[in-house]
Amino acid sequence: MTHYSLSLESKSWKSVIGCYKSMILFLLLLVISINIQAQNPLVGDLIEQLVSKTGVENADFSSFVEDLNYYLQNPLNLNSAGLEDFEKLHILNEIQIQNLQNYVTSVGQMQTIYELQLIEGFSDKTIKDILPFVTVEVALKSEKLSLKQILDYGRHHVIAETKFVLQQQKGYLSVNDSMLSGKPNSVYQGDRMRYLMRYRYNYKNRVFAGITAEKDAGEAFGKYGFDFYSGHIQLNNFGFFKNISLGDYQVKFGQGLIAWSGFGLGKSSEVLNIRKKAQGIRRYTSTNENLFMRGIGTTMSFGNFELSGFFSNKNIDANHILVDTIESELLEITSLQNTGYHRTISEISDKNAVNETIYGSNITYKGKRFKLGANFIAYNYTSAFENSAKPYKYFDFKGSSNMNLSLDYQFFYNKFSFFGETAVSQNGAMATLNGLLLSIVPQLSFSVVQRYYQRDFHAFYSSSFSESSKISNESGIYYGISFHPIRNFQISAYVDNYSFPWLKYGINAPSHGSDFLVQLDYHAGYNVDMYLRWKNETKMHNGVSGESVSVPLVEQNKQYFRYHISYKLNKNITLRNRIEASVFESEDMEYGFMAYQDVNYDFNFPLSLYLRFAIFDASYNTRIYAYENDLLYNFSIPSYFGKGTRLYFMIKYKIADRVSVRLRYAHF
Repeated sequence: MTHYSLSLESKSWKSVIGCYKSMILFLLLLVISINIQAQNPLVGDLIEQLVSKTGVENADFSSFVEDLNYYLQNPLNLNSAGLEDFEKLHILNEIQIQNLQNYVTSVGQMQTIYELQLIEGFSDKTIKDILPFVTVEVALKSEKLSLKQILDYGRHHVIAETKFVLQQQKGYLSVNDSMLSGKPNSVYQGDRMRYLMRYRYNYKNRVFAGITAEKDAGEAFGKYGFDFYSGHIQLNNFGFFKNISLGDYQVKFGQGLIAWSGFGLGKSSEVLNIRKKAQGIRRYTSTNENLFMRGIGTTMSFGNFELSGFFSNKNIDANHILVDTIESELLEITSLQNTGYHRTISEISDKNAVNETIYGSNITYKGKRFKLGANFIAYNYTSAFENSAKPYKYFDFKGSSNMNLSLDYQFFYNKFSFFGETAVSQNGAMATLNGLLLSIVPQLSFSVVQRYYQRDFHAFYSSSFSESSKISNESGIYYGISFHPIRNFQISAYVDNYSFPWLKYGINAPSHGSDFLVQLDYHAGYNVDMYLRWKNETKMHNGVSGESVSVPLVEQNKQYFRYHISYKLNKNITLRNRIEASVFESEDMEYGFMAYQDVNYDFNFPLSLYLRFAIFDASYNTRIYAYENDLLYNFSIPSYFGKGTRLYFMIKYKIADRVSVRLRYAHF
């Protein structure tokens, strides 16, 4: 199947009327769009739930969407699925997975999907969410593969996508030579069009292949066409090879202290989903142009043992300076760049500025009630990181090579689970994370996470439970509780207290903070879901005295109050409403407000309409984020600040089976 999509953005209604070239291009694209598949609404609904629960603004959900789309077409067999299969759904927490597997082990293979109602911890809402992605069948042995089967029965998926802003932005305006020489980075080198091409092949989750090509808005087509290319081949379950990955891939081991790239969540109203679900070595399908591995990786399985190894070599983006020495000039890295933008002369000079070589390994033993893993990763860069004079960067990494070692562990028994990872970097600095889950009774469960990351701990591909984006200079403890007082009601709450032993950007002294969230969910059958949420964040920042930064630090407090309801009027119409208010308190008080109305209308004929109208009035400090429905593998989570309205609509027209056209327009 193939897919073509078009997305338009606007900040002025006049530009819509005057943009003749864009409208002509749009009509041409509709003619070209012959065989398309748009993002399934079930997947979109789950992503919206996930985002609304986490508040994540910049997460990459590509692999998550791919997994869910696959299981929509090839439902997961509850009688034969393993732990890793359930974790790919991102719907069940650890206790629910354990209860499900214990049920199948003790009772025998499930005969009907409705047996889920008999399993402890499975509410009506959970069953509703998981139902489209699972099935109950007699567990069969894995079939042998043949080249003919792979070639004849695999699924092909091609996506071509275009996105652009209707207004003429400053970066695309023509300037004279004198202005260009004075401000060379004020002009983009390419046009305003963003192009994305994807090809995916999947044979029963055992053989994967794919190519991605992307040009961001403002980038120019180069000698080899698109600005960024990515490709992969992955083979699963061939003899003792659990997987073999060639080309671009990700690594996810332990709890993410030393080796984790890609999708991973932290604090959310899903207070029991605190353990990261490591997937080892996995194909890379996203468009981040730096945070992945390029080379070869493999995992071999020998009974209870799994052995993984990987090697990567690629050029990455970096800010750099030339340092004069007696013998020559040396390139010194000031920071790594992860935006992937190569629009201006400065950004182009940062492209592929440094070569990165990475290699590592993992060995894991999986017992009946425990799992133990040892991890190793090493990096080498062709240039050294600079010695910054800024005080808050005093403990940042310096040099051109580093390595990390870690142990990850998990013990589970009945309704109790303990997990963690402890790591060291080459300089001897340590990081450790430990957590537990405990279900007292079916209606009451607890979670705890403790972390301690020394200020000079260095790991470039880390992504673990933390308040900061970097896994260093932080310690804290998190408590969560989930309580079902009566049927259809759930209360979730967490508190996270943390401290930063050293300085941070914008914080010129050691500091501390706390997060608190409480949420009440109500699920009324299959038609109505609603929740109330209060979230409180307290942090410390530099105060301002006149024109200078002052110490001691001042406390900043943010509060968010949200009411959200989703309800189906009938089989064709789904409505969603949200009202959210925010308060920012520091030296002054600031207030924010946002409300929206969503209408999803599936007509009796093959046409669907997704519409949102929002009003908002918020300062930058009280800005509010909200997820928006988007095209396949696109995730729009804009921030609402200033004073105004927001409108977006998306039209999906189904031409035939597996053939549909989708257009999205958004306007502030």
